Amino acid sequence: MARRTTADEESPEDYTNAWLSTHTLQDIRELAQELSDQGEDVSELVSAVNELEEVLEGAGSEPEGVASEA
Repeated sequence: MARRTTADEESPEDYTNAWLSTHTLQDIRELAQELSDQGEDVSELVSAVNELEEVLEGAGSEPEGVASEA
């Protein structure tokens, strides 16, 4: 039987958006390293982060909610 959600519960999308708005690209790299250390294939994640950094560098600024550490 499917589980019903209540108005008080956060959807996975809401959780993801909240996490992304409070973390940096370096946090995602560190998470990828932890997952890699546990044997997970993170090549697509690392490629996506690299591509995002290239886009941000080309734009000359970072969109609201996406930060990278220097």
